[in-house]
Amino acid sequence: MANWSELPDDMIEYLTSFLPIQDYHRFNAVCRNWHMVAKQKRYSPAKQIPWLALGEMKDTKKRKFYNLLEDRYNYLDVPGLCGTILCGSSYGWLFTLDLKLNFRLVNPMTGGCYDLPRPPPFYEGHVEREMYLDSEELQRCLVFKAILDYDPGTRSDFTALILYGECNAQAFWRAGSTVWTAITDLPYAPDDIAFYEGKFYIVRSPCADNYSEIYTFEVGTDPKATKLKLQVPCRGDPNYIIEDTDCNCTDTDCNCTNNCTVNYLVDFGGKLHLVERFLEMSAEHRLTTEFVLHELDLEGNKYFTRQHINERAIFLGASSPVVINHSCYHNCMKDAIYFTDFAHIFSESYGAEDHGIYDLIGKRITPYYPRDVIHHALAAPIWFTPNPW
Repeated sequence: MANWSELPDDMIEYLTSFLPIQDYHRFNAVCRNWHMVAKQKRYSPAKQIPWLALGEMKDTKKRKFYNLLEDRYNYLDVPGLCGTILCGSSYGWLFTLDLKLNFRLVNPMTGGCYDLPRPPPFYEGHVEREMYLDSEELQRCLVFKAILDYDPGTRSDFTALILYGECNAQAFWRAGSTVWTAITDLPYAPDDIAFYEGKFYIVRSPCADNYSEIYTFEVGTDPKATKLKLQVPCRGDPNYIIEDTDCNCTDTDCNCTNNCTVNYLVDFGGKLHLVERFLEMSAEHRLTTEFVLHELDLEGNKYFTRQHINERAIFLGASSPVVINHSCYHNCMKDAIYFTDFAHIFSESYGAEDHGIYDLIGKRITPYYPRDVIHHALAAPIWFTPNPW
């Protein structure tokens, strides 16, 4: 019988490229030779189903993560995560904010860390009004979402973009800078931000009119935003091509079918997509009822509503979206959207209960995690893709 520990190093290295992170660590512990090969890190682990980043354990201060693929918990002892809330995640890096409003970018798998400047004031132009918010309240609602354009582990010239403050104002920070640069000509209270083909994109749900607004901009010394001509109408508009249903809103002027709509921008299959998330809200609950996905033709200023996503699964929440191919992970539901609460600022009121799997074909929602579980008091769970590089 062949001795596996004596396989050629180049063959062993290549085999590591097919292993998700949990199997990569097991591979690392098999024998001394395999451990030395794994330390070279010449191949990144295979793309994997994200973990769910939860709260920290009160007794040990370790951060708790739920491994969806193996239905088990992982506990990471990372000093940079202690006492923080998570404002976003991209490429396996977590945006963290502590009670003193120290803002950091942390890779829990490698210990890598970047100190970011303090986010701009919560109330734009009124720094002193932050005194009216207690430290925990300000920590919870100061940064709505944060993303990166590139992986800091592979590029030093990366950029972070945040939505912050009471109206989700926008600002960016470039590696090496000491301040955030505010962007003043972008939409009021946008829903989501994304990076696609070298540019940032921002989307705002319909408000005064019946169309979602999409803007794009490139970072630089004089960042200028451009509003796209492409318009996607909201449900209830005569041009909306999805069959309407009865409205549950109490507002007599409302022409939507749910109490609230939140938009996301997702890049997959080489195309930018707009994902509409419909929610019903009450004094006790805020629950997602449906998702509708549109493929955007940015050059032709057109959109196409998709009924399925070619056996993929999309993971949506406060982090950058993750797209997984069902052919790689058969225990991952295909043509489905895995979702978490869309913002941690509501977790204190609703208990981070709005999460599940939306079947785009069957139009139904099933759980992947108990809804009555107790989460971190300040933050709803977010998706996190482990990155050991």
